[in-house]
Amino acid sequence: MRARQFLPPSKPQSKNSERHAQLLQRGSTLQGQGRGKEAEYCFQLVLRDNPKHPDALNLLATLAVEAGQFTTAIELFQKVVKLAPKNLVYRNNLANCYIRSSRPELALPQLRRVLAGNPKMSAALYNLARAYRAMGKGMEAEQAYRRMLSFEPESLPARIGLGEVLTDLGRMDEATKVFRAVIAGTPNSVEAYNGLVAAHKFTAGDRDIDALLELLKETSGDTREQVALHHAAGKMYNDLGQYDAAFEHFAKAKEIVSRKFDIASYQRFIEKTRQLYTLPFFLERSQYGDSSQRPVFIVGMPRSGTTLTEQILASHSQVKGAGELVDVQRIERRITETKRETNSYFNMIAGLTAVQAQEHADAYLDTLKRHSRVALRVVDKMPHNFELLGLIALLFPKARIVHCRRNPIDTCISCFTHNFSDAHGYNSDLANLGLYYREYSNLMSHWSRVLPLQIFDLNYEDMVADQEATTRQLIKFLGLEWEDSCTSFHLTERAVSTPSRWQVRQPIYKSSVQRWRRFEAHLEPLKHSLGDLFQPG
Repeated sequence: MRARQFLPPSKPQSKNSERHAQLLQRGSTLQGQGRGKEAEYCFQLVLRDNPKHPDALNLLATLAVEAGQFTTAIELFQKVVKLAPKNLVYRNNLANCYIRSSRPELALPQLRRVLAGNPKMSAALYNLARAYRAMGKGMEAEQAYRRMLSFEPESLPARIGLGEVLTDLGRMDEATKVFRAVIAGTPNSVEAYNGLVAAHKFTAGDRDIDALLELLKETSGDTREQVALHHAAGKMYNDLGQYDAAFEHFAKAKEIVSRKFDIASYQRFIEKTRQLYTLPFFLERSQYGDSSQRPVFIVGMPRSGTTLTEQILASHSQVKGAGELVDVQRIERRITETKRETNSYFNMIAGLTAVQAQEHADAYLDTLKRHSRVALRVVDKMPHNFELLGLIALLFPKARIVHCRRNPIDTCISCFTHNFSDAHGYNSDLANLGLYYREYSNLMSHWSRVLPLQIFDLNYEDMVADQEATTRQLIKFLGLEWEDSCTSFHLTERAVSTPSRWQVRQPIYKSSVQRWRRFEAHLEPLKHSLGDLFQPG
């Protein structure tokens, strides 16, 4: 998100217009060099003369986006749009910021106005596709990408995006063709290889591995690309049954990224969470929250079957799968306004009033309405909400919680072999991963003792062994009548964008049970940190 992507031509704003233009150009150049503070100074000098200078406000907003300060950025973009409502670039920037801050539904009306003014504006079409994809509207996203490609058939972002959406929709063969066509014309496209490995299961006849290894040699100076390509190579070798080679690439990726995860700080956070949320704590707040039974929260470690579970539930006519919503984390930030490791964080949660809890619950329910106004149950599949079940209980004491569980070592090795974002820093090495799993397990045990919520423990291995019996129990837990469509979940047409999107397009299969044994020779650090949670099976 560099400044040059956001700075439209503007008319002189004052008698100092020439000086302002020079300052904006200087700031834009500094921003492109990653010198944000110096760039901000240039923009602020312009705003000192003219607080309503749209270009300066626009560029200042882009700095806020780059710093992850989305609330500030949105306020600035909204101000710019109000000052210059006919400027399509400003409005597109606001939409882009909504998407970046996980509020894609707010981007749609902005993008529609942009495209009404310029139906061929590529940046707006691209953002429209991104917004639809983020909302789980895969077919609409596909249409937007194809519309963009009708104007710019060689657009690499649009072609990559189309392939990703086709994968989300389960049209793996079509997606594979798109990614291979990109690779044929752009053999150094890391994004295309990432897409290919997500859409395609490799066999001995595929020659992609040789080309990918050659690309690995050529990208030795780019850490991000190296990490992605090592994960891609690991996936290819895993498909081919060459597990030692696969693990070598997965481990290399983790070594390169070298995320520093403070496991001791996380352990303190979990301990303080247990100390705050007790039986007396909830008894004193028994009148808190909204009585709605619409929300269903699927929680657990990543790679524990959460996506599969959501897909099964979303196959029911009275259930809407909303995907991984960030709204509970957003509510957490509004309440605490500080970092988790501070005492004030827990004091602010303890100080939450009944009125405030209802207000936050109302805001969350409004989000669910945007996903569906008719479904009896709406599923929020954010695995790490397991950390926030205490807060969820204050907002929705009648909500249902589905806790996905899987053999600990299988869960951990599946996490390790995926290229998660920086937010999953615990995934940086096997020892940390095992320790993190222990904290998750300890917290879930605590929740089972103190929470005033209905929790269904769904064991992945039980689902694999007897899908129908386990699914019937799950549907009954949600208070719904049985529907046969839940056993043919892989035929349900909906977009799935998580790493498990290939798996949920297949009938239940057993090859993921005891998967860890393929990599057993490399797992001593993980076994040791799991301790008594290590279950050979």
